[in-house]
Amino acid sequence: MFNFGLNRREFREQLFERKPWIVRQCFDPSPFSWSTIDAALDLQDPTRELLKVLHNGRVDPSHYVEEYVDIGIRTRRIRKERLYEMMSKGATVVLNRIELVSPIVREVCTEIGRFVGAQTTSNAYACLGGEPATNVHWDTHDVFVLQIGGSKHWRIYEPTHPLPISSQVSNDRKDELPSAPVIDEILQAGDALYVPRGWWHKVEPVAGSDTLHLTVAIHTPLILDYFVWACGSILPGLLEVRHAVMGDAQDPRHVAEAVSAVSEALMHPATLEAFYARSRQRERVVSPFNIADLLKQAETPLSTGTRLMLNTRHADGNAERFDVNGAPLQLTGDHHRVVILLARHTALDLDGLQQEMPDVEPGSLEAVIRDLAKADIIQIAVPQATPIPAFA
Repeated sequence: MFNFGLNRREFREQLFERKPWIVRQCFDPSPFSWSTIDAALDLQDPTRELLKVLHNGRVDPSHYVEEYVDIGIRTRRIRKERLYEMMSKGATVVLNRIELVSPIVREVCTEIGRFVGAQTTSNAYACLGGEPATNVHWDTHDVFVLQIGGSKHWRIYEPTHPLPISSQVSNDRKDELPSAPVIDEILQAGDALYVPRGWWHKVEPVAGSDTLHLTVAIHTPLILDYFVWACGSILPGLLEVRHAVMGDAQDPRHVAEAVSAVSEALMHPATLEAFYARSRQRERVVSPFNIADLLKQAETPLSTGTRLMLNTRHADGNAERFDVNGAPLQLTGDHHRVVILLARHTALDLDGLQQEMPDVEPGSLEAVIRDLAKADIIQIAVPQATPIPAFA
């Protein structure tokens, strides 16, 4: 789906946490349209956390969400007439965690998660033109912005508080905003923008243009998280940190000894590997169901354009072992070869995989793919039979 022109290692070494990055026309926006938003609104539970309408500030949900009892179940519905009216006047609809209800956005999140090597979530922003949805601010997580329809004007400013954590928001620090942006560009459909956390940004619609964009948030463990984990699981085993602090003359010596012991423990490769293993084992990837292709039509050849992805964000081509959905993989033969090849790519189509394994008959390779997909080790994205109408 995406052609960023870099691999994971290059992105991490050159850009991650360092600077913004625009990639023009790096994906095909045609699978997305207003029907993407319609379908998500049909399925999304319109809670305060998941659905927002922004129009001269945030609109109180009671204005457009009705609670009622449906056959003994308390539920909610969106009052369409009010939502349509607000959108026609320039309001922006924000669907938080849209990947939970949109298969195509979930696929986007999985692919970008594979590219970065981290967990991802997505929000969608949709409006028919009008006022800016948000004030100038910074985010506390790194973000990929994907312009999937229309256009949007982005101004990005240098950080004044680099790499903020979740509690370090920008609400009361607007006076720190630098005077001039370092990026002042308009994103068009098919463009992507990476914004590291802490970089100020101001986003405005372009006059006369509808706009629809996704933000894909990157959720990575921080060094702070590593320290907190070690405090609970590793450091209690060190004698040096178990001494009392009583205000006595020996306290400075005990503290110095503890600091040295803690530093050695935190720097030990086995401690880091235990933390990495914990992250791998806690990861879960929600993949789409595919009963027809995997069961009912198992003898029907897959399209050569069928896209394949490994169901783990962490694995790359250098990994010696993989965990998928919390379980270590124990594969042999062609099944192992397929997994290793997919680990080297963010995603790979069936034709590309066949070229990498010319010694395996197409029918045998498809049987391996179906085995891996039924075991939820990989996911299959079958091309659309008919094109989805483009965003207009």
